[in-house]
Amino acid sequence: MDGDVTKQRVLESAGKTFAEKGYESATVREICDGAGANIAAVNYYFGDKQSLYLAACVEAQCAREGAIPMPQWQPDTPATERLADFVRTLLRRLLEDERPAWHRQLMLREMASPTEACAHVVEDYIRPMSMVLKGIIEELLPEGTSEVDGFLVGFSIVSQCLFYHVNQPIASRLMGTEEYNRLTIDRLVAHITRFSLAALGYVEPLAKPSRAAQVASR
Repeated sequence: MDGDVTKQRVLESAGKTFAEKGYESATVREICDGAGANIAAVNYYFGDKQSLYLAACVEAQCAREGAIPMPQWQPDTPATERLADFVRTLLRRLLEDERPAWHRQLMLREMASPTEACAHVVEDYIRPMSMVLKGIIEELLPEGTSEVDGFLVGFSIVSQCLFYHVNQPIASRLMGTEEYNRLTIDRLVAHITRFSLAALGYVEPLAKPSRAAQVASR
């Protein structure tokens, strides 16, 4: 039990240090000092500094997946409904965030300057989720749509969700804090889902019909 506590302390200290300084600048000594552990703890529990960094990235990326799993849909659940559920799950993972601040900081740093950890996180954690969205999108797109176009649609949907995670300070300043704080997850789910389905032709365009017709005729 004491070993588990020490291992978690080292992981937490590593996450904070890597998030603040990056992989190259962070040292094993300062990580262990921050954890109140012997300098040999990194090798004992994780093998080496690189493996510790990977463990910190996995912790940062995946801590919410167990708490907020993807829905288990019935086989006849419409793709439009599954899309809304997917958006809700992703937004909850991003915004219902009681995790330490270093989780977000570390992943933003990793995405800006990818290391080998990025490939591991993508293949083991992000790709499975992307396959769920890919299956939904394939039902919504016309038959014969290229895989590349399918990915582009998926990226557009996910990027709408990520905006409210990454750019909250900017959006809050533009809208005003009070107004921004009224953007509940329910409201964001409704907007992102409707916006995406409108682009795919499943609901009426957001523009007035006359305006949409003018644009289409150009």
